[in-house]
Amino acid sequence: MKSSSISGGGLTCAVAWTPESGFRLAFLGPDEADDGAIRLRLEKLPASPDIVPGASLMAQRGTGYAGVGLLDAVCLPERFAVRLLPSGMRKVSDTLLVLEAADPACNIRAETSLEISDGVLTVSTCIFNEGSGNVDVHRCAAGLLPLDDWSSDVILSFGAWAREGHMSRIPIESGRIQSVSRLGRTGFDGSPAMLVCERSAGADNGRALCAHLAWSGSHSVSVERLPDGSAELCAEALYEPGEIQISTGGRFTTPKLIVAVAGNGFQELSNRLHAFARTRSRRVSRPVHFNTWEACYFDFDSDSLRKLATQAAEIGAERFVLDDGWFIGRRDDSSSLGDWEPDTERFPDGLGPLISYVHSLGMTFGLWVEPEMVSRNSALYRAHPEWVLGYPDADAPTGRNQLVLDLSNPDVQDYLFVTLSKCLDVGGIEYLKWDCNRELYPAAIDGRFCAHLHTLGVYALMDRLQARFPELEIESCASGGGRIDFGILPRVTRFWASDATDALDRIRINQALSRYVPVEMIGSHVGPSPNHITGRVFSIRFRALVAMFGHFGLELDPSALSDKDKIALADAVEVYKRFRGWMHSGRIRTLPTADKHLDVTVLESADAENVLVRVLRTGMSARPLHARIVLPELQSGSAYAVSEVAFDGGPDSMIGHFSAEALTWSGLDMDPQKPNQGRLFYLSRLEPGRS
Repeated sequence: MKSSSISGGGLTCAVAWTPESGFRLAFLGPDEADDGAIRLRLEKLPASPDIVPGASLMAQRGTGYAGVGLLDAVCLPERFAVRLLPSGMRKVSDTLLVLEAADPACNIRAETSLEISDGVLTVSTCIFNEGSGNVDVHRCAAGLLPLDDWSSDVILSFGAWAREGHMSRIPIESGRIQSVSRLGRTGFDGSPAMLVCERSAGADNGRALCAHLAWSGSHSVSVERLPDGSAELCAEALYEPGEIQISTGGRFTTPKLIVAVAGNGFQELSNRLHAFARTRSRRVSRPVHFNTWEACYFDFDSDSLRKLATQAAEIGAERFVLDDGWFIGRRDDSSSLGDWEPDTERFPDGLGPLISYVHSLGMTFGLWVEPEMVSRNSALYRAHPEWVLGYPDADAPTGRNQLVLDLSNPDVQDYLFVTLSKCLDVGGIEYLKWDCNRELYPAAIDGRFCAHLHTLGVYALMDRLQARFPELEIESCASGGGRIDFGILPRVTRFWASDATDALDRIRINQALSRYVPVEMIGSHVGPSPNHITGRVFSIRFRALVAMFGHFGLELDPSALSDKDKIALADAVEVYKRFRGWMHSGRIRTLPTADKHLDVTVLESADAENVLVRVLRTGMSARPLHARIVLPELQSGSAYAVSEVAFDGGPDSMIGHFSAEALTWSGLDMDPQKPNQGRLFYLSRLEPGRS
């Protein structure tokens, strides 16, 4: 038996290589829990193979192992099945370990790389074809991860358009639990991620693991309990038949599987993922957005937009984002996608004058685009029907009246790059709201599948635009809550979490997304009331409190607000601006409460000097006497000045000075008491010696 380990950022990963059982995960967890012992159980079981197969990091079917395996591939033209056998283990550095396997008969090699960065493990697999013919890859996992004995439950996200963020907790009893997307785009049912935990795990206790595939296309993340009682996690991009072929001398590399591990519950897990995400995405300021969509939809012209921009600036908006409908011929969602030129009827002199006007109001300017899509009723489709997925089928199915351009085609990428660059060359457009309003179906052109290359084409186009316009910010918006993943994350600075701006729904949606994504990357807007999707009515203060714990924005018609609500909204904007400097590098956590109609969220600055506590009541309490709310995990031995934040432009209301221990044990009366009301409290840590 040979063994090797890597470590970094408090995480250690140890692998043992046994001749009969492959690469076994000997340890994955915090440094302090690793005593160097290798505790592998390689027992021959009754009615089982004489050579103990078991779950391993590069497991291959055909040895008695009952799992899905790392690779399914055949060598052409003979169609010999590739069978990988472990061949080596190479420690490249203290943080990088490479596992090697090979099929000598086919001259195929595989490497699974394990790397620790910022306290998070990344896993990916590369297949090398050194044979004389092509290799047809049916499937290849980014990573197989044998799970520890404590792994007893799986937590999945699920939902649909405007209904995102639901959670399901499932015991790992037998068989396979799978989160899968087959439509070419990560969708509303959650990121390509899965939480695994022990039965007793909760927000602040228990061992837990998160696996997130950094990929924006079709995928599968699964956990399977094998017949011998062991369990493994498998994460992979899904490929259609014939989509992945490796030519002689070529190689194929999977997306990365990102694995975070925590010993003290889900909150620690989120903290690790947030820190990792922040190192991968560009740090930018977070101006207050005003987005035009729910303010006017397609009903606008240059003059009405100037009026809207003036009203937005008066409320305190700092970025004005012009949504769908600005380009030539676009009056509804049935036409014009692909023709990315300003509509001459609405903008006779182009977008330049509007951009200048927005700038004169002290706001930056952003623009909605949907580059991957095309309408049948468009000049682009009439000129290039062969650029559309589904070609040559003239009756290929549409979604939202649109088809998908084939971004695996370099000519399509070039066209979009030139067209979007022309828009951006006007100057003054600092931000693109990049939408993707339907999945990829059919994901083929001329009968050949291309979804995998299409996703890579999206990445390439974004990368090329950002190289051309280094200060450009991109928001990932896919009908709202789609395409939120660590594959697109390095290319964007913001995610649109959902088209649901309903405040009650957004509490759930934002909390679910913040398990993976830092709070500042979650676009969170104050929507209209009654809400356009649910019809529910909420006060402006309640809507603002919900939106505040994210990247704050406005998505409503200011002229429909009363004077009182305009003032209240402007005051809420100022509250957000006051705290955002530290909010957007801080730690967010939701406190468990006995009352299911009470939501308590804590946002603490990275240096622990500042704390915001948001308390929202979403329904009537079962009892008229409301319990105090305790605030655990404050800095032990510290004292805090506690005040309630004012939303009327006046001074905050000082409540008093309290020790961390008193706030943890006895708490404070912070309950809003009535449904759909909220309160915000600010805690400032006092210097030692002050009380």
